[in-house]
Amino acid sequence: MAQTLLTSLDIARESLIALENNLVMANLVHRGYSPEFQSGRGATVIVRAPTTFTATAFTSAAAAQAATESSVSVVLDSLYDVSFEISSKALTLDVVDFREQFVEPAARELAQKVDYAITGLYADVAGFGTVLGSTGAAADIAGIRKVLNVNKSPMQDRSCVLHPSTEALYIVKDAFLHAEKRGDKKALREGSMGRVMGLDFYMDQNVRTATGGGGGTLGVLFRGTAGSGGTAATLDTMDSAATCAAGDVFAITARPNEWYVMLSVTQTAGTAATISFTPGLGGDIADNSTANLLPNHYANLAFHKDAFALVVAPLAPPIAGAEGAVVNHNGLAIRVVKTYTATSKSNWCSMDILFGVKTLNKNLAARLCDTNV
Repeated sequence: MAQTLLTSLDIARESLIALENNLVMANLVHRGYSPEFQSGRGATVIVRAPTTFTATAFTSAAAAQAATESSVSVVLDSLYDVSFEISSKALTLDVVDFREQFVEPAARELAQKVDYAITGLYADVAGFGTVLGSTGAAADIAGIRKVLNVNKSPMQDRSCVLHPSTEALYIVKDAFLHAEKRGDKKALREGSMGRVMGLDFYMDQNVRTATGGGGGTLGVLFRGTAGSGGTAATLDTMDSAATCAAGDVFAITARPNEWYVMLSVTQTAGTAATISFTPGLGGDIADNSTANLLPNHYANLAFHKDAFALVVAPLAPPIAGAEGAVVNHNGLAIRVVKTYTATSKSNWCSMDILFGVKTLNKNLAARLCDTNV
């Protein structure tokens, strides 16, 4: 009896399932999908952001607002591939065995690349709360929830992803240990940390470590005044260990509940720093106002789904000389190609994915900064 070989379509279907099952951040953010085959890496996709409206007090007549949809451009600049030699015997395995032996390991690696790209968007986020001490506390969660609330993030679809080191601080806290006693079976069912204070918590091994800021001093002073709406300032001379870097975040003591992220920095260690930042100042800042910078930290992220976007595009199947299949579902797409290489006398299987990431609304996210690095 002739043996039936697994086709590229069989492998692609299993690969897409395995990819989605291994994603963390990518399953929590806005997922866009470009249905047309792209020219390849570097193509740009326009992603529509949710429409916003303004509620006004009604007097004698209502005024219609233009339902203008906003959008952002996302560059498909990430193309990742996993290729491996595969024997004809392996292609005769049943789908379950093939998935365990080949598909799952390859999909895990692709999932890591996707999640790592998304967690890198932390550098756009200004709002932050901090982990208290070396052990953390429930107040940390309340603090980061406060940041989201102040920024008027919608209450639903909120998540928080933690670095493994930060997760170790919280996973032993009663709020997480007893999530199931509140009827929250999600942690048991999916391996997440559960829902605490309106946030779904997950551990993600790809959470970044923010470096290069804060240095020896956390508190520095503004040199000169800065006007409301301003996006540039000079910080007074800091000690030799203190530096600033693009992506650093700071708060101004005189203006609580406001957070800023540095876009550019001109400084030599031990000298004054000229910085540009976003958003614009919420009010006038007096000379010698204190700016509190964060030192190196694990950039854990609390966010609403619409804070970040992942856009995936299908890659064109091979024209000739190889068997290929492209499968897409639920905002994800993966291509699988089987080829025979004459030079090495071997069969190859290739799995690849093309995607781009973008911050849609930085006000819908905040860093839970763990300085225990």
